[in-house]
Amino acid sequence: MNETTIAVPDGPSGRRLFLGGLVLALLGIALYFVQLSVQRLFLPWYMPVMALLGVLLIGLSLARRRTSVRMIVLWAVAILGVLEVAALFAMRLPAYGGPLAVGGPFPEFESRRADASIFTKADLMGETHHVIVFFRGRW
Repeated sequence: MNETTIAVPDGPSGRRLFLGGLVLALLGIALYFVQLSVQRLFLPWYMPVMALLGVLLIGLSLARRRTSVRMIVLWAVAILGVLEVAALFAMRLPAYGGPLAVGGPFPEFESRRADASIFTKADLMGETHHVIVFFRGRW
């Protein structure tokens, strides 16, 4: 009987993992610029998440084939992720320190009603009920 031997390749070099990790890290930055261009201002939590996934994929590719380029890119993406986390904490709004305080007096103000008549703090006094609505949006 003849025996045939089939050669099995050693497996992928991890190039797809490396490129996938690099693309994920850069895609997080690209998505942030898209978010800014469409003027949707919310916390870009996805940036450090994508950088972390990029670090994991590049780390897996490094385990398959150790090269100096992969090590340098791994460190660069890790530093990018740390900077993105620092930027998220820097983007937080400061605590309110305005003129209104719980238990304090209501400040004087002047505004306009829908019919263009003036509305002040004095209009809030008395038996009539009023509702003040603030519209925050884009026009």
